[in-house]
Amino acid sequence: MPEKVLTINKLSKSFGALPVLKEISLEVEKGEVVGIIGPSGSGKSTLLRCATMLETMDSGTLTYGDLTVCLEGCYADKPVLRAARNRFGLVFQNFNLFPHYSVLKNITDAPLCVQKRDRDEVMQLAHSLLAKMGLSGRENAYPCQLSGGQQQRVSIVRALMMKPEILFFDEPTSALDPELTGEILKVIRQLAEEDMTMVIVTHEINFAHDVADRIIFMADGLIVEEGLAHDLVNAPSNDRTRAFLSNIMK
Repeated sequence: MPEKVLTINKLSKSFGALPVLKEISLEVEKGEVVGIIGPSGSGKSTLLRCATMLETMDSGTLTYGDLTVCLEGCYADKPVLRAARNRFGLVFQNFNLFPHYSVLKNITDAPLCVQKRDRDEVMQLAHSLLAKMGLSGRENAYPCQLSGGQQQRVSIVRALMMKPEILFFDEPTSALDPELTGEILKVIRQLAEEDMTMVIVTHEINFAHDVADRIIFMADGLIVEEGLAHDLVNAPSNDRTRAFLSNIMK
């Protein structure tokens, strides 16, 4: 039986009187890549922020494997939340690196200070991942000395340093120009080939088609349609999905 890494059931979220997510349910299995697409304002980023506890859910249930983070709108105690945070990594669209930290400190600070891992093990992994991302020799550079693509690769390394069971990407290429977009998509494609479990909010429909196992189309705070990536992109069954794809892929 497939191992479920993430389970979301009937998640709802409002900002004031504005409902942003309306009873969203989603499961992600180990090794699966799920793409989330949809128009601006559909709730995609808010869904990721709720899943990663950057926003609180109004109602619904959120679990990571055997850890129940939120049960029908009631959050678990701090030790459970802390343990759950160690199970995921999040890559933001605007990098969110500490500008006053070097590359090496940006990626090793949390494993050393939060997870309290062995320094030699952390440093070995850091240098290995930087080499894998084509960033060898940039350990002592600061974010302002890096291109946007390099900064985003550092932020991916920072997430991987936590040894997450699942990686979330929130529009990871939206702040990059087309040339740099290609290098980040290549990195994510490589992670998919290594069976990294990922949820990717993206406007790169062709990329989602090629890399994701499954695609979810969101609009107006709802999951309108979901299915195998090839099927949803090439033969969507919902009129709203068809209209969106025809506009974005012109």
